[in-house]
Amino acid sequence: MTALPFSRLTIIGFLLFAPGLYYTLRFTSGFFRMVYRKFRKGRPYLQGSALDYFWFAVASFAATMVGAMLLAASLLQGGLQPYEGTREVGIVQALAPEKGRIRLTLDLGMTHPVRQQMEADLPGARWALEGEFLRWRSVPRWLGFTDGHRVEAALGSDTDSGAPDRPEKARALIAGTYAPWYLARRHPRWVPFAQTTARRTPWLPAEGRTFKIIVTDMGYVLVEKVQGANEASSDTAAESGSGGR
Repeated sequence: MTALPFSRLTIIGFLLFAPGLYYTLRFTSGFFRMVYRKFRKGRPYLQGSALDYFWFAVASFAATMVGAMLLAASLLQGGLQPYEGTREVGIVQALAPEKGRIRLTLDLGMTHPVRQQMEADLPGARWALEGEFLRWRSVPRWLGFTDGHRVEAALGSDTDSGAPDRPEKARALIAGTYAPWYLARRHPRWVPFAQTTARRTPWLPAEGRTFKIIVTDMGYVLVEKVQGANEASSDTAAESGSGGR
């Protein structure tokens, strides 16, 4: 079950939404009472009070809508791992236990939303990782808007070559699709300031190598992790890139 995260964006949204909703209901009911008194003979009525209640209700409703949008934005980014710029988010090891089979071992760290450590067995000769990405455009970051991602699935393919976004033969869920992200992707007009994309790594053979998973604004980059005393200086970028869907 999806829940609102405890964040600055959630707090600000709630502080606008809850009082705004209360005063919207209160001033709207007050407006109708004043209209009733204005046109009902024998009822006391202060000139202009109906219009005052109307504009107070409009302002309260505007605050309610802003609060609701902030809460929706908080919910949208709540199921993703926040990131700013380029950073390492996990490790993946690719083995071939037998011909035509791939075994991936992932360690995505404690801050990844779900299934931080797991193994995925896939048929095929090549493998790739696919993730969901969220980027905010033209929003004040101090409110708590944060770009996010999550590794959705591991993919397997029998094809040795081709475009990065070619169809996969098998898919093993890692975090799975995040429902609010999927909804925002299907209906981008509902959240015009959010950019949602699905990106994947290039297809790689299972050769017993271990890669660092680096998240960037353009997608995932896999950097081979070389064991040994000179590990820090011998890490090499095997392949990098992304493909949308």
